[in-house]
Amino acid sequence: MRINARSITSFIATEGRLLIEKAVQNMVFFSIKRSLYWTKATRFFRPIVAFVAILLVVLIYATPKALASDHQDTTFLATKLTAADLTDLFVFESPTDPKNVVLVMDFDPLIVSGEKRPFDPNVLYQFKIDNTGDSIEDVVLQFNVNGKGSQQTVTVRGPCRPTTVGTESALLPVSWTGQLNQTFAAYNGMKFFVGTRKDPFFFDLEQFFKIIPDRNYSLQPNPSPPFQVLSFRLPGQAKDTLAPFNVHSIIVELPRKLLGNGKIGAWMTTSVKTPRLRNGHFAQIERLAVPALNELFMDFKAHNNSNLQTPTKDASNQSQFIKSFVTAIGRPKGIADAVISVAIPDVIQADLSKASGSYFGTQLGNNFGGRRPKDDVIDVTASVVFGNAVTGITTGQIPALTSDNVGPNNANFLSTFPYLGNPL
Repeated sequence: MRINARSITSFIATEGRLLIEKAVQNMVFFSIKRSLYWTKATRFFRPIVAFVAILLVVLIYATPKALASDHQDTTFLATKLTAADLTDLFVFESPTDPKNVVLVMDFDPLIVSGEKRPFDPNVLYQFKIDNTGDSIEDVVLQFNVNGKGSQQTVTVRGPCRPTTVGTESALLPVSWTGQLNQTFAAYNGMKFFVGTRKDPFFFDLEQFFKIIPDRNYSLQPNPSPPFQVLSFRLPGQAKDTLAPFNVHSIIVELPRKLLGNGKIGAWMTTSVKTPRLRNGHFAQIERLAVPALNELFMDFKAHNNSNLQTPTKDASNQSQFIKSFVTAIGRPKGIADAVISVAIPDVIQADLSKASGSYFGTQLGNNFGGRRPKDDVIDVTASVVFGNAVTGITTGQIPALTSDNVGPNNANFLSTFPYLGNPL
């Protein structure tokens, strides 16, 4: 991540700020140059649950509690290329036009109030849509930012069939251009917003780190479960770790028919140019879809390999980590089977033929499915893994881990496009 002493210490008690600022200045984490210079290596350090360096500094110096985020996906992305760090994907029915669907890509996390963080023109952002059921993209939407400073604009390509698929991407013909932080529309019923928004994700991540410390990248290497703590904080005591932060967002509303007619699988990627691709194409460095999947189940050291793959590899790759995790926490095999059945491959599934739906609803409820910004995905996942939701399995339950007791704050959302709340 970008280490900024002023940003970090603005959330920490005054008596600890000077000490932390000095610590930050002396850390090996250095200023981030948003440039392809960082992509020259052919191998990226990519453990997927990379978290904030704030926590490391505060732990070392025994200062008050730090804020941290699993949004920081890897050491590489957290310290060198935050603009490519994906945080959340949303796919949901338009609340204002039943013929439309909304896609939201959030990235570049932990933007503090008042911070004007520039967009990186070297990163290619893509929504990828499979509408044939083979976990290979059939439709893509590409976005990249042009220029520097206040004059930056955004270029949109697609939606259309890609010329290449998988982890290597070629640019499509330009469809539209627009201004950052302003809604702009296309003639075919599409509208776009690319800019800074209030981070919609909600989670007591600070307590999660106490429960499973090895999910914090700054504490590596660490063993997997058993857990250190066996409960989230009680209602009224739980805290939304992400409440003070903004995020960069790409938000698209478009006619459903432009993506398909029935069931689709959606995921998002970030890519950069690298000398190893001499054809000028972009190489994938980040992939994300189902929330909390990698963060909860996957061994830290395996995240890089998974992130550089496609959804076609998930059945053989990610499934083994789900099974191992469920075994490690002492729960029956049926729990792992249930998670795998709805979350693998790692795509958000939606049924465009259905009017509305619920999280995992395509797989479990014969409805639209997808994911809305207010969906409490942490509680849904936790209630299956640690409780008896979906499976009815009670053996080995850990009731105090079935909810983090944090819900959506209505102030963080809008009822109309672009749907995510105004930045802090």
